Amino acid sequence: MKVLVIEDERQIASFIKKGLEAETFVVEIANTGAQGIYMAEINQYDVIVLDFHLPDMLGTAVSQEIRMTKPSIPILVLSVEHDMDVKVDMLSICDDYMTKPFSLRELEVRLRALTRRGEIVHGTVLQAGPIHLDSARHIVTFDGEPIAMRNKEFSLLEYFMQHKDIVLSREMILQHVWDMNTDPFTNTVDTHIRLLRKKLERGNIIFIHTVPKRGYRFAFEILKDTPAV
Repeated sequence: MKVLVIEDERQIASFIKKGLEAETFVVEIANTGAQGIYMAEINQYDVIVLDFHLPDMLGTAVSQEIRMTKPSIPILVLSVEHDMDVKVDMLSICDDYMTKPFSLRELEVRLRALTRRGEIVHGTVLQAGPIHLDSARHIVTFDGEPIAMRNKEFSLLEYFMQHKDIVLSREMILQHVWDMNTDPFTNTVDTHIRLLRKKLERGNIIFIHTVPKRGYRFAFEILKDTPAV
């Protein structure tokens, strides 16, 4: 899941980034409302975490600007404001509201819940043949046996399983599983896909298909044995 955090207090932004990345989120930071609006317009995010009090504008104005170009993206507001009128105003534009200080665990749960409210529901548990991926519990199993996954491997597999049978280019994978500062010419996508194949594919069972000059497609397939000549 890719998250944009619009927060001017760098310690809080760093706290959120480190905490969510430990739970396999991809997190990018904007420190002003204007920067957040720009990043939301040019990039694809699954959800936005927005501080209400920013140095250049209030969260209401930021939300309204983002809604003009990305009307369906979920927005969660963080604020020290406990005033009910402020909460009501923000919830008329945004999707959720949390007051500071807040629990990182609760933030994570709320973000996952927000992304499940959209038109395309990505369930907590994804399945492809014998593979089950539980995004909430960070568990992957093959025929019930757990498979150890590093964070980036887990995020990559989750992205594939959310887009089964769709050809995904390296650029799309980089944008959704890594952050915007990743070198577009890096071979990290291919490297992580090789690692995933080693962990998932066995015998004549394959999941990740290379589509020449286009990228990769995730689909469960059992190859037929080639008859002996």
